[in-house]
Amino acid sequence: MLDYHMHVENYYPFGRTPDTRPEGTDPMETMRLFAASAAARGVEEIVITEHVYHFTQAKEIVDRPWSDEKCFYDMDEYLDLLQSARREGLPIKTGIEMDYIEGREPVIERIVQDYPWDFVLGSVHWIGDWGFDLASMADEWDRRSVDEVYRDYFRLLGQAVQTGCFDSMSHPDLIKVMGHMAEGDVTDLYEGFAEQVSGQAGLCVEISSAGLRKPVGRLYPERPLLEACARRGISITTASDAHVVEDIGRDFDQVRDLAGSCGYREAMSFDHRRATPVPIE
Repeated sequence: MLDYHMHVENYYPFGRTPDTRPEGTDPMETMRLFAASAAARGVEEIVITEHVYHFTQAKEIVDRPWSDEKCFYDMDEYLDLLQSARREGLPIKTGIEMDYIEGREPVIERIVQDYPWDFVLGSVHWIGDWGFDLASMADEWDRRSVDEVYRDYFRLLGQAVQTGCFDSMSHPDLIKVMGHMAEGDVTDLYEGFAEQVSGQAGLCVEISSAGLRKPVGRLYPERPLLEACARRGISITTASDAHVVEDIGRDFDQVRDLAGSCGYREAMSFDHRRATPVPIE
């Protein structure tokens, strides 16, 4: 199995000065820790995919009151560490989770094109100024129609797809994260998303175990959405979205089962943004 979505922010915040980093932090030891944790779960290859809004070079992507507190990584230092880990022989690829923000497309395109990524994830976490997956903003759900929120989310997800910037769309139905399931029929949203993805050559969709650790308690995506992708021949990537090493490869038996039940026998591995199929075992 491959784990193509994880974060190291709890272990090594890139760009902070040594006196503000977690005590005892060693960048390369962090990389070895991630690789060893992956191997212990039978994961043969991983991609580190930090959120783009953490990086000073992409500060304008998320213009929020808290962005100065979150934006402290240096992208060049981040890339240098991941490339050094690869040269050391660790099965680590260089990635980024590119949060799509409406109106920030030029910045997104610049970051994608100007850096030597192996793999670029696309994701939507914001509807306007609302971070719908943030516990601190959960009350906003009580003021909105769930079905309308779903439609807003999939509209933005479609816009993200249309940029052509990404290699895989991560947790494609993240909108359910807090446990709010659509009340009406959303088949048209699933089918429309799959049709848009199929129009972008080589674009994959992620199957992620992360939802099992969220209030919703379900894999991403729902089976009907994945089936819509499978019918169109859309490839997949597999992921845990781990923020701690204990979650790398976690619940991949369920990821494997969902993929297989929808007809998938391979997941995609990426190198310099070129995809190679790998059997799901």
